[in-house]
Amino acid sequence: MRPATRQGTRPARLLTRRGTRAARPAFWLLVLGGLCACARAETGPAYAPVAGVQEVNLEWQPTTGMRLVYRVTTDVEASGPLTQPVADKDKKRHVALTRSLEVTDVGPEYFDVRFSQNGVTLPATLRFSRAWEPLKVQPDSPVVLGDKEQSALEAALRQLGEPFAESAKFFGRWKVGDTRPFDIQLSAVPGASGSGRGTMTFRRVVMIDGRQAAEFDWKGRTEFVFAGDPGRGAPGTMTIAGQEWRDLVTGASLRLTAKAEAEFTRQGQPTKVEYQTDEVLDASASRF
Repeated sequence: MRPATRQGTRPARLLTRRGTRAARPAFWLLVLGGLCACARAETGPAYAPVAGVQEVNLEWQPTTGMRLVYRVTTDVEASGPLTQPVADKDKKRHVALTRSLEVTDVGPEYFDVRFSQNGVTLPATLRFSRAWEPLKVQPDSPVVLGDKEQSALEAALRQLGEPFAESAKFFGRWKVGDTRPFDIQLSAVPGASGSGRGTMTFRRVVMIDGRQAAEFDWKGRTEFVFAGDPGRGAPGTMTIAGQEWRDLVTGASLRLTAKAEAEFTRQGQPTKVEYQTDEVLDASASRF
């Protein structure tokens, strides 16, 4: 599948320059972000429980015009000998950004969505199945891209789309206390590979800003390798733990928090990268 747009406009690079690069630390921040797409914080905010609810059937229910806007804050700190190639200013970073999706069309078996970051919209519409499986990409312009521009656009689509595709693991019927395994895959970040396993548990139903939400927590462990700093090809391990709250009416995420710790070891010398993030739905800017 070859997306197409006007030759020379470089839409994916425009998104990187204006929407991402200014707020992006080094490559390892992207790697951790990809690994933590399914990680949530071990201790998160407390919400009022809804009494008497012991079972839910969580489904993704998009509608045309639905818009979900998230305020995302991320803190990353790296320490140890493998961080020497990383600039001091990048060893401890705080990043704040806005990420959004808008559903532009809904069919019996699919829905179409556009992604934005920091106000810059990716110039393509993505079609997913109702189970969040990617089906196709429809660029805004009919002119075929060059190979480099096509690769840049596809990389941007993967980086924005994969965390949302992870939503599929939440859908289905749950009873309070149910625990299920899930796989951790790292495929959205170029030059990186990793896999692992985790477990997620449905805890209860709570109220968030007047909406009933299913509360989940989980933990997991993964092993991975990436070519960038600070790992530089050294194998690493990461532990993750966290929480997420899902709207019972639409299946959309209302909030997630995450914590993770990665460690690389070379010649017996450990290097650590600690990561935490908080992603909150901006109800005033969103439309259900």
